[in-house]
Amino acid sequence: MSPIPLINGFSEICEDYDGVLCDVWGVLHNGQRPRRGVVDALTRYREQKGGRVVLLTNAPRPNTFIADHLRAMGIPDSAWDDITTSGDVVRQHLRDTQPRAIYHVGREDNASSYMDLGLKFTEAEDAELVLCTSLFDRRSETPEDYRPLFEPLIGRGVPLLCANPDVVAEQGDKLVWCAGALAKLYGEMGGNAIIMGKPHAPIYDLAVARLAGKCDRALDSSRILAIGDGMPTDVKGANGQQIDCLFVTQGIHAEALGEHPTAEDVTNLLSENGLHAKAAINRLVW
Repeated sequence: MSPIPLINGFSEICEDYDGVLCDVWGVLHNGQRPRRGVVDALTRYREQKGGRVVLLTNAPRPNTFIADHLRAMGIPDSAWDDITTSGDVVRQHLRDTQPRAIYHVGREDNASSYMDLGLKFTEAEDAELVLCTSLFDRRSETPEDYRPLFEPLIGRGVPLLCANPDVVAEQGDKLVWCAGALAKLYGEMGGNAIIMGKPHAPIYDLAVARLAGKCDRALDSSRILAIGDGMPTDVKGANGQQIDCLFVTQGIHAEALGEHPTAEDVTNLLSENGLHAKAAINRLVW
């Protein structure tokens, strides 16, 4: 296999694409502050090249919340045209299926994003569905702490709907556990874990539809680029949807790759995981 090209800036390849599906956590910001150069890169792509950008995130909350969060962090609307979240897809699934009793696993502020759907939330022993948006407290807990909670739920055949498939995410200079780690444990324990965010098709179907709606010309899948830093989510999802991928190396895999990986380093890491990318870049800059 030929080494994956390492590019210095997005401008080197951007004209090959009419639209971008760009990851948020790890590419736009590290959980605390924007990545240097990323707003400039996406804004120039939109304003100078006429490209369209849909931000694609496994966040468990609706896209309106993410937009407000990005603005508060100093990432302006000039960097994107629309946002699609795992929470958007999960909310639609809950509207369609109307489960009768839901037990929520996660922070209380995440649960508030689903209260307007008219669904009944209950205790674990009465639930027919677990909605998992995060750990209750990722600062002090690990996934293994949830085994006693999950065992009786799995014994009753209660499925778990995961609203954030990320296993870990950056929080400043640390990696913290996400709901995907709980879904992984649930499945390993014999439970039915349902995942709709990256790398699975439902979130891409919605994001591509929104991207097409923002383009002023017919949108061919060969002219869409996915940008992300996560192999099990961003790269695997793009590969599964047969969309070109720009792999950002200085994200959640920075420790494995080092600060200045070679093209061979990146190619080997991806191929060891059965993945490939069109190109790689240290950080998303112009």
